[in-house]
Amino acid sequence: MRKLLLWLVMVIVMVALILGGTAAFLYSRTGEDALPQEPVTFGETSLEPNGWDWVVPVLGDSVNKTYQSLTNLTVQKLGTFTDTVPQLVLPAWVTRAEITITAPDGTSWSGGVEDCNTYTYTQNGDYDLVVTAYHQENEPPADAQGWYAYHAAYTMQLTPTVTLSSERAAQGSVVAIMLSGILDGEPSLETDLGTVWFRKTASGYMGYIPVTYNAESGDHVMTLTCGSLTQEVTLSVSKTEYGNAAVPAEEDSGGAEEFRNAIWPLYTTGESEKLWSGAFQRPSAAEVTLSYGVVQMVDGQRSGQATGLTYAASPGETITAPQNGKVVFAGTLTLTGGTVVIDHGCGVKSYLYGLQTVTAEQGQTVSTGDAVGTAGEEHDLIYELRIGNKSVDPDKAILGSSGLQYRESE
Repeated sequence: MRKLLLWLVMVIVMVALILGGTAAFLYSRTGEDALPQEPVTFGETSLEPNGWDWVVPVLGDSVNKTYQSLTNLTVQKLGTFTDTVPQLVLPAWVTRAEITITAPDGTSWSGGVEDCNTYTYTQNGDYDLVVTAYHQENEPPADAQGWYAYHAAYTMQLTPTVTLSSERAAQGSVVAIMLSGILDGEPSLETDLGTVWFRKTASGYMGYIPVTYNAESGDHVMTLTCGSLTQEVTLSVSKTEYGNAAVPAEEDSGGAEEFRNAIWPLYTTGESEKLWSGAFQRPSAAEVTLSYGVVQMVDGQRSGQATGLTYAASPGETITAPQNGKVVFAGTLTLTGGTVVIDHGCGVKSYLYGLQTVTAEQGQTVSTGDAVGTAGEEHDLIYELRIGNKSVDPDKAILGSSGLQYRESE
């Protein structure tokens, strides 16, 4: 019995020695290469850690090795940015990050990487950046857990720039205007082409200029102001040759004042944010019987010009939302029958006239392709796309070739 006990003790000692030796070997072989190696970058420059605290598993969750370095006063100099807004890029190992940017006037901003990359630079000068990037998992860790700290300084010297999606535009078009750089205010555009709403982007602002069917051809000199910035921008408008179409005379059914009271106030109100994404969609699968801009002729005399697309929609056909947005009017008007107006943001709205039934409700949020009503026989189905009170050709937005789709990732 004594020999058996002695043998068991020897086995236990040997196992302990083996495990201990293994742990010691693994511990000695676990180096800093077990820590995350892929760098955090800012403005395409790799940031250098100036402090860290990491725990590396060596043998399951029983034996760990710690690497620590107190945060020091070293500040990495990143130089001057003159033509781009620097972006913070975190590698895949980062599960969370804390970021602080201090402006030249001493004001500080703190947040995550998504907000950091839309941070608005309102002044040129010297900035301070502090980043703490963490790798932390709730489950028993299989790799290093901890954080790196970074401290950098950089200078912003961005000159405001104004870019048009096109310097020449045909009647019926939409032209995007993009403002980037260091800005000390909110932009406004003085132009005879129509009201322009601006939305905030990562690098500045984006607005949309309507070039309606009867916009005067030739050069339009527009004045852009944004805080201390005042700049003239020229857009050349070319004439579009619209055809003629004979249409029957319309009976005066009344309802003009009702229409003005219901629809006209929508021209000057709406969502400031961009709600649409990508190309617009046809509200009906039917053939277009009257295209945008076509001159309407009654008994050989000009009676008007089409401000939208007219569809030969079959009675009962489901009519759908051309794009994402918010329904700001849903009802029946004497002049236009069932009417639905969808606000897509930035002054852009879809107007659907001539519905037999309206299923959308005012205040409802709709997505592209959602049903808003059905077509009927009493009225033609008409789709207008307007920026403010200016109509533009919906076909260009449907084809995805409109200024509404210009640099949508901005």
